[in-house]
Amino acid sequence: MNTFQVVEDTNKQGGQRSILSYCLERATLLFALKLALVVGTVLALINHGQAIFTGHVTFDQLIPILITYCVPFSVSMYSQVQGKRERDRLYAEVNATTKQSETETTGGE
Repeated sequence: MNTFQVVEDTNKQGGQRSILSYCLERATLLFALKLALVVGTVLALINHGQAIFTGHVTFDQLIPILITYCVPFSVSMYSQVQGKRERDRLYAEVNATTKQSETETTGGE
């Protein structure tokens, strides 16, 4: 789906979209997951590399390793949502300004 189509659909609904609706967009989820896999793996190797490579990962280390993937996922998701909300806000402002100038140009007809 085109980005502008999403914005236009949002504006037709009237009002702002919820944060959850931004989070559940396919593109947002896929990007956050891919980034979490790459960055999370690098962080896991930095923090627990010796245990991973020697095969001595204990259950006590497994939980922190899994949480390591949550950090880049959360950061990516947060930054994408904030960027998309700002984009939609600016688009709505431009759209409102354009409509207002068209109304003034036509004399309010």
